[in-house]
Amino acid sequence: MLVMADVSEAKELLALQHSAFAALYETYHDQFDPAIESLEDFCSRFSRPNCRYYKIVKEKRTVGLIRTTVAENANEGWIGLIGLAPSARKKGYASKAMLDLERLYPSVKRWVLCTILQEKELVAFYEKLGYKPINVEPEQAGMDMAYMEKWL
Repeated sequence: MLVMADVSEAKELLALQHSAFAALYETYHDQFDPAIESLEDFCSRFSRPNCRYYKIVKEKRTVGLIRTTVAENANEGWIGLIGLAPSARKKGYASKAMLDLERLYPSVKRWVLCTILQEKELVAFYEKLGYKPINVEPEQAGMDMAYMEKWL
């Protein structure tokens, strides 16, 4: 179940984000990795127009989060991140959350996101949900960002 998050939950959610992305940071040491985002930067996103955090909740426990940016009545949405606690992976929560997010924004006909091209499991996850690659941009040595889209 998706529940809109509030800035008052920032510390809890940032800790979850850090654990969700820690392994990717250990692999790539990317300066923009969500595993090293500061509380100040995390909180500032709550005040951005049309930027929303949603908690992924299972049995009253927050197991993940999604950040999205969708302008009101917009036909395009951006998924900034989706992260799950390591103990909550491979249980279908992320797939369900992505589909629930689509239903929350019925005006959105095109969803866009980016992921790490070298992370074949992540790319396959998004492809399974209907996302198609549209562009690849180098980020740093050994790490490329794959931009993907899904039309509804």
